[in-house]
Amino acid sequence: MGLLDRFQRRSADVPVEFVNEDVVFLGQTFAGENVSPRNSLRLVPVWAAVQLVAGAVGSLPLRVYKTSSDGVKVESPKHPSAKLLANPNPVMAGDEWTELVMSHLLLWGNAFILKNRFLDGGPVTELWPLSPQSVKVDRKAGMPVYYINGKGPYDSRTILHIRGLSFDGIVGLSPIQLAKQSLGTYAAVEKYQGKFWANNATPGGVLTHPSRLSPDAAERLRSQWNSSHGGTSNASKTAILEEGMKFETLSLPAEDAQLVQQLEMSALQVARLFQIPAHMMQTNASGASLTYSTTEMEYQHFVRFTLRRWLSRIEKSLLRDNDLFSPVGLGAQMGVQFDTSDLTRGDMKTIADINLSLYQAGVITRDEIRAEMGRGPIELVADSPSDLLPVPSDAQQVPSDALVDGSNA
Repeated sequence: MGLLDRFQRRSADVPVEFVNEDVVFLGQTFAGENVSPRNSLRLVPVWAAVQLVAGAVGSLPLRVYKTSSDGVKVESPKHPSAKLLANPNPVMAGDEWTELVMSHLLLWGNAFILKNRFLDGGPVTELWPLSPQSVKVDRKAGMPVYYINGKGPYDSRTILHIRGLSFDGIVGLSPIQLAKQSLGTYAAVEKYQGKFWANNATPGGVLTHPSRLSPDAAERLRSQWNSSHGGTSNASKTAILEEGMKFETLSLPAEDAQLVQQLEMSALQVARLFQIPAHMMQTNASGASLTYSTTEMEYQHFVRFTLRRWLSRIEKSLLRDNDLFSPVGLGAQMGVQFDTSDLTRGDMKTIADINLSLYQAGVITRDEIRAEMGRGPIELVADSPSDLLPVPSDAQQVPSDALVDGSNA
């Protein structure tokens, strides 16, 4: 029985059947290596990139809010969708769910979420991410329809679809598929390096015999030689040559001595693919000098142009789903947004300077500053007037350091 045959029951009880991804994605590359979204995770740079971006997105609180008539956003943690996004299903917490959805977007360019209901026509009670390789997207009357392991079609009432960059607005493009040639080259270099070290990091050689050897004798000699002297476990063994045989080492091509550089350049290509600063991937193949200022600027670039794009895509996809947020009535006032304040924070001195400026301008109160620091409101911690925080006659006299070391808090 397929997954959606029993979508009114818990989806966790129904296994998802996987297809042969290498065949579906036709992952053969010019380098001779198969590359697919799933097996690309075996490449260290891809794994690092996906962990970095998906982990960063998964760590951000996803908040549901209501916009009041005067334009103020007020968080609504009791909204049904807020509770659902905090605990999407019985086996996943909200951060795990978001991280998995983001990893699907990075690898396949699409994230498909089953909207499970316990009652037909009732509210959505669970959100289950589906393996993108088990979902096929088609178009019917101009709208996308979905087939799960060949079963369907199902529409947006059952499937929540979040897509990345797309040519047709229906199916997102897989970054891995588009960059499979570069990734195939990296995989080929890794394989070559592994074989290079398996051969004791020694280039191949030629055994010469003064007399003529039959093909069987030559093959037997080659097998015996590799068995006795090939691999790291046989390193530095003494070879005994008989009957006038000689061993001639082939010269090591200069390219073989540049394996590390080739891998570094491939890692840099992966960083470009996912729009991640090179230093965040622990690579500096470009040779550019790094300073605190440049790394900080690159980090802000990463947050603004890499993460923000994906966050906006997820937010808008959730918001346009009529089962999660009704487009009419009270639902039209609701919104969903990732809280990125932790990502954009600076050091404590910078935070204190910003808070002081906002306080002096009357934008925020002392209690709001205390809330950011994880402290309660003044009236909740004050037992007597002497416990209240001092209110300076001139706010300009309060140094920002006081907000850092706590002398005025």
